[in-house]
Amino acid sequence: MNTAHVNPYLAAMDARQADGLAEHLSDEVVLLSPFVAEPFVGKDAVVNVLRLLLTNVDEFATTAVISGDQRAAVILRIRVGDVEVTGVDDMSINEEGLITRMSVQWRPLANIVAIQQKLAPVIGVAPLQLVPVSE
Repeated sequence: MNTAHVNPYLAAMDARQADGLAEHLSDEVVLLSPFVAEPFVGKDAVVNVLRLLLTNVDEFATTAVISGDQRAAVILRIRVGDVEVTGVDDMSINEEGLITRMSVQWRPLANIVAIQQKLAPVIGVAPLQLVPVSE
């Protein structure tokens, strides 16, 4: 598997250097975010949302990478203020090693919602609310 672009992409994310991301993404890259139902499609759209994320989080850290046939699973940690999430970014990679798809899963749910509420105005989406079910 050609993962030539995965590690430099992650180094740019960890350093919060959005200008270093585009060269590691395919033109048709798709980002499935935990914040919105519709995917971000295309290099420009994905880099724009990642730039917004990186400029508004206090920490983005890759903790491990597991790679296989045309795929990589990136274990990560993100912190905004005192709210932290851990997660996995499931990446698909093409023959040239460019990232073609990223599907992001975070946990725990309450912290996802708290971070989404802080980033929603910047990203241009409505803030979500976690509502407990009463019995």
